[in-house]
Amino acid sequence: MPRSNEDSTMTTTAEQSTAALPDSWVERIFDRMQGMYGSLWVDRWRSGETVQRGGRQFDRGLLNAKATWAEALAGFAGQPERIGRALESCRSKSLPPTLPEFIELCRNQVAEQRVALPPPVPDADRRAANLERAATVRIRESGDRDWAHQLRRMYLAGDRLLPSQIAMASEALGEVWSGGRCAPRVSEEA
Repeated sequence: MPRSNEDSTMTTTAEQSTAALPDSWVERIFDRMQGMYGSLWVDRWRSGETVQRGGRQFDRGLLNAKATWAEALAGFAGQPERIGRALESCRSKSLPPTLPEFIELCRNQVAEQRVALPPPVPDADRRAANLERAATVRIRESGDRDWAHQLRRMYLAGDRLLPSQIAMASEALGEVWSGGRCAPRVSEEA
């Protein structure tokens, strides 16, 4: 049986799965490329074989190319700015990109930076509760320094301590720890 120009196995970008880019995006990409490269772009995909869709004739190769591009670029559906910047970068190229080259151009575009929300501002009650807790911590710090004396013994014994442990314990005891020795801190006012 002779084959008709309308082949039922041929799919357009409209018939692609939802994972593909929307038709309007693919049309825009192809329009922009044709605008930049003219027949170099269109002739790259044109097969010369036509098919009818909705009473209009389309080139089978061009339909195939659009469907393939829609599927291959689906990963950028949530990042249209990358596709747009990849199209802009084509302006400096003398030859139109292949699909793999265009995908690489999209990948090389920096994703749009989202602005972070400002940190939450606690209400007056929460601030007051935080200040009250901080005051009780200061009261406890002024009395019990057993932890600092324990770290001092470890330091003098040659045990390895974190710099933050040394800084906090020496500050709590009013000392300067250096070179395995502990000495009283000399105030600058004296």
